[in-house]
Amino acid sequence: MDRPRHQQQARAALDRAAQFSFDCQQPDGHWVAEVSADVTFTSEYIMFKYAVGLDLKSDGDAICRWLLQDQKKDGSWGLAPELDGNVSTTTEAYLALKILGVPSDRKAMMRAKDFMIRNGGVAKVRFFTRFFLATFGLFPWVAIPQLPAELILFPPSSPLNIYTLSSWARSTLIPILLVHHHRPVYALPNGLSHDNDFLDELWVDPKNKNIPFAPPLFDLFWGHEWIKLGFTAIDKVVAHAGGLRHQPLRNLARKKCVKWLLEHQEETGEWAGFFPPMHGSIWALLLEGFPLDHKVIRLGLVGLEGLVVEDARGKRIAATVSPVWDTALMSDALCEAGVGSDPRVLRAADWIKRKQISGPQGDWRIYSSNSQPGGWSFEYHNTWYPDVDDTAVVIMALVRQDPHLITSESILSAVEWILGMQNHDGGWAAFDTNNDKLWLHKIPFSDMDSLCDPSSADITGRILECFGFLLVHRKGRLNEKLGRKVTTASWKAISYLTTQQEVSGAWWGRWGNNYIYGTRNVLTGMIHFTQNDPRVQDTVVRALRWFKSIQNPDGGWGESLKSYDFPDLAGQGISTAAQTAWALEALLPYKSASEKCIEDGVKWLIDNQTVKSEHGASWPSDVYTGTGFPKVLYLGYPFYHHAFPIKALSQYIHTSELKASDPIELPSDILELLNRPDVVMMVSGSRGDIQPFLHIAIELEGSYGCHMRIASHLSHQKVVEEHGLELYQIAGSPEEFARVFTEKPDILRSFFRGDFHSILALFRLMLEDCLRSTIDSNRVYGDTKAPRNRPFFADMIISNPPTLAHIHAAEALQIPLLLISIQPTLPTKDFPHPLTMSSPSLPNPRLWNYISYYGLELA
Repeated sequence: MDRPRHQQQARAALDRAAQFSFDCQQPDGHWVAEVSADVTFTSEYIMFKYAVGLDLKSDGDAICRWLLQDQKKDGSWGLAPELDGNVSTTTEAYLALKILGVPSDRKAMMRAKDFMIRNGGVAKVRFFTRFFLATFGLFPWVAIPQLPAELILFPPSSPLNIYTLSSWARSTLIPILLVHHHRPVYALPNGLSHDNDFLDELWVDPKNKNIPFAPPLFDLFWGHEWIKLGFTAIDKVVAHAGGLRHQPLRNLARKKCVKWLLEHQEETGEWAGFFPPMHGSIWALLLEGFPLDHKVIRLGLVGLEGLVVEDARGKRIAATVSPVWDTALMSDALCEAGVGSDPRVLRAADWIKRKQISGPQGDWRIYSSNSQPGGWSFEYHNTWYPDVDDTAVVIMALVRQDPHLITSESILSAVEWILGMQNHDGGWAAFDTNNDKLWLHKIPFSDMDSLCDPSSADITGRILECFGFLLVHRKGRLNEKLGRKVTTASWKAISYLTTQQEVSGAWWGRWGNNYIYGTRNVLTGMIHFTQNDPRVQDTVVRALRWFKSIQNPDGGWGESLKSYDFPDLAGQGISTAAQTAWALEALLPYKSASEKCIEDGVKWLIDNQTVKSEHGASWPSDVYTGTGFPKVLYLGYPFYHHAFPIKALSQYIHTSELKASDPIELPSDILELLNRPDVVMMVSGSRGDIQPFLHIAIELEGSYGCHMRIASHLSHQKVVEEHGLELYQIAGSPEEFARVFTEKPDILRSFFRGDFHSILALFRLMLEDCLRSTIDSNRVYGDTKAPRNRPFFADMIISNPPTLAHIHAAEALQIPLLLISIQPTLPTKDFPHPLTMSSPSLPNPRLWNYISYYGLELA
């Protein structure tokens, strides 16, 4: 491969991508792209507006057009473009179309019907679809799991309460508690009925709609599903009691639910920034008696309409909006591309700064170890749920754009907030801390396995990347106290991550697809922590090997969303821009830019930059690479296929330029000196103790070219210099040690006389000198005319046991240690260990003498 030309092409692709970014920028400086999802949100939007009597005529045709163009060839609708059809998604889309007036005998509807019947019909839908159908009489309410509103009365100290649920489950469930209490049944175009036949064509057996949602208690018992058995039994008891709808605490619970919803509504009308809480909260408040013209409802509807997207393909509802996330990713990427000082990037940074959350809101406060606010959320308006992942990316983007911000109050408070969100296992989750009660997934209405927000490898890796970036930053430093806290938290995170690595070497991705995303985040997080920990180095090597093994023949990387259902498909799928960039970002810090796997990946990005804007170019973004809830909700983030390739190309170019200069040719004699290993010999004792070390040193220096240094007492200077070696002076002398240990062995009396303190101080000085001897050259005696190699920095330590400093120095420098003893310290009954400084007057001291050796070892 012509590398200079390849690098020029990469630079040109990077320039085009940067221009594309600016073409997409909003006038006030931020970026935002549609968050694509399946059709359920749009379908539920239709159901809701129809149920409460809101106008559908003005936009019905545009919504129909979008729903129909998203249908698959087999008549179904799926969770993502690449995935097979899904019965719940198909049921909701079919109902929405039928509400909008599409006849059931239309070809598209007939194909949907055939798909449903082949796959078990409406009886197979998930909990939320079943719940929405019940509100139109299409499913009996008795077949819906119980949702007692009294749950909101449980205090945070109880094992089960609303705050043991994840932020998204909590904000979605509380309004659903109210809707379930009212159990409304709305009219459909064919009228109002508690047993409506409007969707009977999608049932395999429309005469039997009372299908239990939970398995039979007998099956759970024999399957040893004890937690699920308990919850299901409680559900049946509550159902038998009429859902507790008329018990004394119900009114109090309803009032508290309403109060919670009103407190959590943003000033601009939104709840939690995404569709389910917005839709559910408006619906619940209407059922509680709030009129449509009430300010809370009007603002809520404005917030809901803020999720509407309309273009030539039709009208639809996005799951959420991602302006802070998109702007942070894009700004960070452009700073890496070298355009951080561009006024347009400065405008973006100013926009992000204004979005920091520093108010008193936040459910995270319930369990966090820190009350310090300072995070950023994902959306325009979401003060209750700042996002740990977003905050980490924002920190890196802002500090890259302006390095002096590292000491600003904004960044310091954000770092403190992230520290307070660390879980007890060392990892981080998205919105909550220690939200890991996974037994909640056994509750009957939980069929998504997403009621909790536990630590995840991908977010933990991102925090580690952010912390490492801050710790090694060259143009500013965190204050010493905060730096220590960040370092401690980072090593706890590494311990967590090492437990999460798969046998393959990869990490599972909770918020991005999937193992490629998770492994990328962990590897970029470990960059600054690989030097001194073999455990980290081993995990990195295994992950890099996995990345190289899954590269596609076309040079790119890709992974199907099916890997969430089938882990054997990890790292397998058509190449995409986002996933190719993730792989390159993971490999580049550890591998040479000239390696074939990296050059092939960069070539893939260059060749596939086919999407054009007015001044620039980008990559296709139709493949979903974001994850909302694994196996349930997948998201398409268009800027993933743009911002991450910018980062990957920037890193490739930077790495290539660092290594592009011609190597400096040095004379062979200088190379020989530079390559000589430095060996320090630590020796404490008499002339007899040092003699064997002198002979070994001469052999290592003469036969193997080592630079030898003897770290010993000054009294040995003459004999060391006679052998042509250098001496590094350490404290003490053989005479001092011998006198203390032999003439005054009574440790108690020596303590009072001061001899003990004297020998303790002497040992302390000797330990310090031995440690310095590995790197210091200020106390060296010997022949200084001989040519020296590089400044002395020990590559190896050889020592006799009495120096005591040897193991500490070897551990600190991470270098080999060889212990040599001409008089091994063997336990004996004839005399005690010399360091006990004792000569006890015992009737039979032989046992004490023997034990003293093991006592010193333990000490």
